[in-house]
Amino acid sequence: MTRRLLLLFLILLATGCGNVLRSGLMNDTSILLPPNNEKTIYVEARNTSENQNVTPTDLATRLKAKGYQVLADPQQAAYWLQTQIVYCHKAGDHVTPETVAKSGFGSGLGSGGTPLKTAIGTGANDMMNGLLGAMGGMAGGMGAMGGMPDINAMMAQAMRGGGMGQPPPKPEGITYLCVADILVTERGAGEQVASVQPKTYKMRSVAHVLQKEVNVEEATPILKEKFTTGITGPF
Repeated sequence: MTRRLLLLFLILLATGCGNVLRSGLMNDTSILLPPNNEKTIYVEARNTSENQNVTPTDLATRLKAKGYQVLADPQQAAYWLQTQIVYCHKAGDHVTPETVAKSGFGSGLGSGGTPLKTAIGTGANDMMNGLLGAMGGMAGGMGAMGGMPDINAMMAQAMRGGGMGQPPPKPEGITYLCVADILVTERGAGEQVASVQPKTYKMRSVAHVLQKEVNVEEATPILKEKFTTGITGPF
């Protein structure tokens, strides 16, 4: 009986995971904090995307496990960790997690050429002024030297499998991605807060799941875990 239950569990597990081809997290930069004995931190996580369930709600728990004291009063904390999920959607054609991450902290983006509405927050600690338009299209294949073809672009296209005048083949599966902007403020502690200029670190983070068929419910806990691990990583 036990063996049958184990076999059934393995079958269900294989069936449930079979839709996910791979997942990952892309950042536009790394945050390297200098050594500091101060272990007080204020945490704020916002989500203005269409997927409210991807919010990393366990940041405080992860930071406490690392020895940090999470404070409710930001003025008493040596660090501020603020993050905002700005976008969750199926990626458009030729839109990759790498290109979205490279667009940088606070930049605008779109899905398949569709611009997003501006999302402007309120309050003194608002760290975003909104999304700023749509992502640019694919680069052309002609160089600037008298209309001559760009040989490097042609070779890159050929290696991707696209012939002359033909777009590269679409990648296997469908990418569902979420984008977060992360702001870390190093404020010092005690008397240093008033005398030292706060130092800020900014990072854009893109959590993504490649699936055979888009399944938001399946992707959400994976993306949430990616964000939690990546956001608390610098501490």
